Amino acid sequence: MVDIAVPYADENRNHVLLGEWRRQGGEALPAPPLILPRHSEGAYRVRIRAQRMLDVSVEDQYSDAIAGDTGGPGGHLESMVVTHIMLSGELRFASRKQQSRVGAGTLCVRRNEEPWDFEYARGTRAVVVGLPASALRFPSNTLAVTADQASPAARLLLAQLRLFAELSDELGPAAATAARDATAELFQGLLNDQVVDDADFTPALLEAARGYIEDRLLDDPDLNPRAIADALRVSVRTLYRVFAQQATSSVMAYVRERRLDRARADLVSTRLTVSEVAARWHFADGSHFVKAYKKRFGETPTAGRRG
Repeated sequence: MVDIAVPYADENRNHVLLGEWRRQGGEALPAPPLILPRHSEGAYRVRIRAQRMLDVSVEDQYSDAIAGDTGGPGGHLESMVVTHIMLSGELRFASRKQQSRVGAGTLCVRRNEEPWDFEYARGTRAVVVGLPASALRFPSNTLAVTADQASPAARLLLAQLRLFAELSDELGPAAATAARDATAELFQGLLNDQVVDDADFTPALLEAARGYIEDRLLDDPDLNPRAIADALRVSVRTLYRVFAQQATSSVMAYVRERRLDRARADLVSTRLTVSEVAARWHFADGSHFVKAYKKRFGETPTAGRRG
């Protein structure tokens, strides 16, 4: 917990602020480099209550007007993806490559490995969540993503965070791990909904989906869009959209095409009957397999084997 008030007129206000912050926050809550404006009256106030969910940090912050930076390498939350969920006021971020302005009712998810300058407006309150960068897949050419807190993905994430804040002291190790993993999944879903059209992210997701499908064509008779999306930590809607944008067929059409390709290889390289090949590659029955095979290759399985 950090709760500090420093008079704006104090000549040593920045030194006093940082010294008191170090005393209260210690190593668990280090202070970023800060610069207080100077006024003839009044005081700067900052309050932060910090909690941890294993390697996820959650901070309830209030700040009057102040400017600073994240400190770059070795700075606060350097190796994290940081999300500011704005409850009141306004926060502005600027890096060499991107600028973001976040107001009440919105949230901003940003990569924190390079320095950001920031500026808080007076009376700004936010919930700040830090997740390890290794826990999320963030597109390489994007530093920050903003979203409306009223979006379904954001509402689900916020409900999870509120519930964690209420129950964190009561959770055992197994429940804490599950809560942490669920939070990371919800963040990934929110992020994917916002950046699915990213030039780097979309082809990479399609390639990952195809690889996952290829590995499970034989062993998973129930392979379906929900299972694929869950494994890749994206929404089903995102998976559908990626295939619609980047592929020549839908998700399940692609699964069927690849099973037919593998079945064709079996027909010419094994002594399995047509019915056995159909069952091996999870077609409902022999007639269904023959019909799908003929549609894809322009001939029956028997003719394909003779050829």
